[in-house]
Amino acid sequence: MKNIIKIGISIIVAMQISLSVAQNNSEGLDDMGRIAISAYLDREKTQLPSNAYNLLQNKMQTMVTKNGMGASANQRFVITANCNVTSKDITATANPMHAYTVEITFYIGDGVEGTLFSTKTVNAKGVGETPDKAYIAALKTIKPNDPSYAEFIQQGKEKIIAYYTAKCGIIIDEAKSMASIGNFDEAIYTLMSIPDVCKDCKNKAQGECEIIYKQKIDKECSQILTEATAIWSNRGSENELRASASKASEMLGKIDPNAACYQDALTLMGEIGKKMEEVDKREWDMKVKMEQHQHDENMNQIKAEKEIAIQYAKNQPKTVVYHWGWF
Repeated sequence: MKNIIKIGISIIVAMQISLSVAQNNSEGLDDMGRIAISAYLDREKTQLPSNAYNLLQNKMQTMVTKNGMGASANQRFVITANCNVTSKDITATANPMHAYTVEITFYIGDGVEGTLFSTKTVNAKGVGETPDKAYIAALKTIKPNDPSYAEFIQQGKEKIIAYYTAKCGIIIDEAKSMASIGNFDEAIYTLMSIPDVCKDCKNKAQGECEIIYKQKIDKECSQILTEATAIWSNRGSENELRASASKASEMLGKIDPNAACYQDALTLMGEIGKKMEEVDKREWDMKVKMEQHQHDENMNQIKAEKEIAIQYAKNQPKTVVYHWGWF
C-alpha cells in the first residue's frame, strides 16, 4: 500500500510540473493556442479557371503561413479573395496575345459569422496565349513576401484579438452550455481555440476548461465504474472469474486518477485483487498497473484538454459552410 501511495504522489507531482511547462510553452500546437487563418476560395463565387483557382489559393496560404498564422482547413477565420477582370486586350503583335488587368481584393474575416476584419486590393497584369494563361500570368505577379501583405494580415490579427476580447464572456457561456448537455469535447475545443495572445480571455477560458474537463472525467469514471462493477458482480465459474477480473481491471485502468470516483475504482480493484489472490495464490498487481497506466498516459490535464480539442477538430466535417457578404 505504501508503494501505491508513493506512485500516486509521483503522478500528482509529475502532473503539476507538466502543467507548468504546458502553460508556458505553446510551440508545436497544431492550430491550437494561436490565431489560425485558413485560405479559402469559393469556386462558384470566384469563377476562376481551375489552374488560376489553385494558384491563388496557394498564394493566400503562403501569405498567412509566412506571417505565422497558417492553418489547416476547417477554421472559422479565413483569408479569401475576389477577382475582377477590369480590362481585356489583344496585343498587336505577330502572334496576338491576350493582355488582362485583374483587380484582386483580399479579405480576412470570420467566415462563420460573416464579420470582415481586413481588406487589401491590388491590380495585376498578365499576358498569355490564351485568356486562362493571361489570368494565371496576372496572378503570378502577386508576391506573398511583399510587406504590404504582412500589414494586411497584421490588421486582421488585431481585429481577431479584439473579437475575442469583446466576446470572451459569450464564448465561455456557450462552452458551458455545451458541457451542460454532455458535449464536453466540443466545449473544451471551443475554449482551447482561444488564442494565447488573448491573455485575459485565455486565462478565464482555461479556468473554465479545467472545470469542464473535470466534469468529463467524472462522468466517464462513473460510467466505467458502473459497468466494471456489473461485470465483476456477474462473475461465475473460475474461468469466467478470470475473464471478469481481466475485463473489469482493464476498464478500471482507463479511469483518470483525478476523477471523483477514482477511490471507489481503487476499492473495487482491491476487491478483485483479493479474490484473485485467493484463486491464484499469487499477488495481484493490477492496482499498481492501474496507477502506472495513468502516469504514462495522462501526465497532465492541460495536455489532455488540448488533445481532446485537436481530436475534436480532426473529426469535424471537411466542409465548412461559410457565410459572408463581402463581395
